[in-house]
Amino acid sequence: ANKMMSSMTMAAAAPPTQFDVPNVSDPALYCRSNFASACGNSDAAQTVKFAKGTTTLAFKFNGGIIVSVDSRSTMGAYIASGTVQKVIEINPFLLGTMAGGAADCSFWERNLGTQCRLYELRNGKRISVASASKLLANTMSSYRGYGLSMGTMVTGWDETGPQLYYVDDDGTRLKGKYFSVGSGSTYAYGVLDTHYRDDLTVEEAIDLGKRAIYHATHRDAASGGINNLYHVTKEGWIKVHAIDVNDMHYQFKEERESGMAN
Repeated sequence: ANKMMSSMTMAAAAPPTQFDVPNVSDPALYCRSNFASACGNSDAAQTVKFAKGTTTLAFKFNGGIIVSVDSRSTMGAYIASGTVQKVIEINPFLLGTMAGGAADCSFWERNLGTQCRLYELRNGKRISVASASKLLANTMSSYRGYGLSMGTMVTGWDETGPQLYYVDDDGTRLKGKYFSVGSGSTYAYGVLDTHYRDDLTVEEAIDLGKRAIYHATHRDAASGGINNLYHVTKEGWIKVHAIDVNDMHYQFKEERESGMAN
């Protein structure tokens, strides 16, 4: 009896030798047709819809880089979590943001952290932001068409100064001064387009990152929770604050009412 129990325990602990696939003639085509990550209404006919929502943003200014995100994770109308860490701390000088599928972003950006550390060990120096973003873009290109859902920013400070790149799941890689990614990004872009300047002070830049996320969470039901904000300088990144967007709502409401009274 003991021998039988022992063999059953070993069998239960053994890893699976293969993944389950749909019992159809072409499993890959079936998955692409029914479970694909899509934008807009292009997934209306799918059996399972990849429902997602978030707001992330980052921008460069003379005082460094601001990275500001919300913390809500949604599955359609269901709020799965309100405390997701959407900023991936790759190393003390490099940050990544996650929008899209939480598992995809979390896994592949941690994988990027491993690649960056290996580069540092092999070459005796930190990897540049451009190279790190290229590594992620190359990885995404190799998995193009496999159903990944990722819209990320890779940002940090290297020998050339502050750098900011956008990378997504089809291998697109863009360099820019500011980006916002996620279902609430249009609202965040409205605030950034209106108030962004290169010569912002650190206090103004922090306030801009904070307000852009607040307005996005106020209008986009799939965004909300906590505003996590980071400031990147040549000494590395620091986490500035983690503020509940509900608290920001009442703070800005008081500002608006006092301004109208004056």
